[in-house]
Amino acid sequence: MNIEGGLFTDLVVIFAVAAGGGLTARLLRLPALVGYIALGILIGPDVLGFVDDPERVETFANLGVILLLFAIGIEISFREVYQLTRVVVGAGVIQIVLTASAVYPLGLYVLDLGHEEAAVLGLVAALSSTMVVMKTLSDRGELHSLHGRILTGILLIQDLAFVPIIALLPALSGEDFLTDLGFGLLKAVILLGLMIILGSKGIPWLLARITGLGSREIFIVTVVAITFVAAAATESLGLSAALGAFVAGLLLSETDFGHRALSEVVPLRDTFSALFFVSLGMLTDPSFLADNLDLVLPLVGSIILVKFVTTALLVRGFGFLPHTSVLTGLGMGQIGEFSFILVGSATALGIVTQDFLTLTVVSAVITMALTPLILAGGSQAVDRLGNRVAILRPHRLSSQSAEDQVPPMYGHAIVCGLGRVGHLVAEELTEHKVPIIGIDLDPYVVAEWKNSGHQVIHGSSDSETVLDVARVKHARLMVISVGDPIAAWLTAQHALRIAPDLDIVARVHWRDEGERFQELGVQEVVWPQMEAGLEILRHSLYRFHTDPSEIENLVANLRDHLSFGESDGLEAMIERESGDVPIDEPKLDHSGP
Repeated sequence: MNIEGGLFTDLVVIFAVAAGGGLTARLLRLPALVGYIALGILIGPDVLGFVDDPERVETFANLGVILLLFAIGIEISFREVYQLTRVVVGAGVIQIVLTASAVYPLGLYVLDLGHEEAAVLGLVAALSSTMVVMKTLSDRGELHSLHGRILTGILLIQDLAFVPIIALLPALSGEDFLTDLGFGLLKAVILLGLMIILGSKGIPWLLARITGLGSREIFIVTVVAITFVAAAATESLGLSAALGAFVAGLLLSETDFGHRALSEVVPLRDTFSALFFVSLGMLTDPSFLADNLDLVLPLVGSIILVKFVTTALLVRGFGFLPHTSVLTGLGMGQIGEFSFILVGSATALGIVTQDFLTLTVVSAVITMALTPLILAGGSQAVDRLGNRVAILRPHRLSSQSAEDQVPPMYGHAIVCGLGRVGHLVAEELTEHKVPIIGIDLDPYVVAEWKNSGHQVIHGSSDSETVLDVARVKHARLMVISVGDPIAAWLTAQHALRIAPDLDIVARVHWRDEGERFQELGVQEVVWPQMEAGLEILRHSLYRFHTDPSEIENLVANLRDHLSFGESDGLEAMIERESGDVPIDEPKLDHSGP
């Protein structure tokens, strides 16, 4: 077999560097993304020159964007995003306008750009990186947190806004653009509408037929085909290919095949997304950065600050707590990958120069690399300041006393997080005449529960003040179902410090997280992936007429075994299906549907 030398050699170098960069970053307790970008700079054409033509691997890098956004779409609940429609549409659109308006004078008067270049800079700065933010949230386990869902919605709006933004460029070069803009928006609405209508019916029907064939190989190929067809459809109309993949993932998340599809594409997603971040590093010119620090550093700092402030204020304006608003603002402080397309188009139209293109690319890569560090450090700072600075406390208490807000209650249940799981638990406890107090960060969820006559506190359950108001000292039970693993841990820690004998039932996302909860003193830890595996085993044994008492004993023993100490077999299957850990030597056959 003859392999084309140049491209093959580049891929070998890039994957070797990605492995080394990711490993080094992890050893230094940094996000793997930082290691990918750093070593990408090192092997790029402007340093060691191991890869002298990054454009050769650009297509493969774009595959990573498509697969990552598809996988993120599956992990995100379409219904959860839809519930925040009012917030994300309003905040997303206004944020774009405000950011572009604020950055324009910066380019004009500080960077000494022309009017057209300053306008392009404002449009570039207004868009954030869906790829970087989604991966960072996923790595931190915060995709399902409130600020994670708000960020997801705003980024989706920004991806949609790319169409009218790219259509604005001809106006800056003196061409008529209104017709193109209107036609582009019409195409976007029609295409996305068709995708939602056909995808909600056609994808489940197709995958049901494919699953009936009993072939894992055909299932994987079909899922990948759906991903790239959706990506190609949106790209053909001037939208982002990644947007099409993301919408396909969202639609698939509402079917019975979402989790299986996610587990099958995870290896491809991680492989090609690493390639994308290494290629980003190769686009960075360190010599340009060294020669133009006086331009790059003010630009990077200003964009991060402007986007943080505008986003945080907008989210706060929609009624969310300052705690949530700040965390959301921290996630928006970068220039997105669409900036490369936008500036490339502006360069082709003669609106901006080649130096402007290089400035934008270098600044974008720096802001992307800083995003995981900003989110990690910012989250810790917000949590610490929350105990000292009143405005950053993760709760809202009215001028009334706690006694007026929550009546005296004893032997009640506290439900932390009123999402799908928490809502179900709270409703059923209420049906069984159990007095409950709910705690949630979403003001709209809180308002809905208050209107239904329930006792509910608007705030974060990891705040000791909120727990005091919820009368945790007198509670009989606490249910922790918040989506943020850090908030869940702090909730349990604070609750047990205040009420050491409190009975707690907590949902966890990973086995080691569950072990930490048990060591802390949490009585019941629910690991959804483990419970799913045990239920599958239970039903399977019933089909073979195994004695029911033997089945129950086996399930109980396995649950104890998986909850404490070392285990293998079923645990390996559970973690592999959830995509939480890498798989070295699979021991189970997953060829069936």
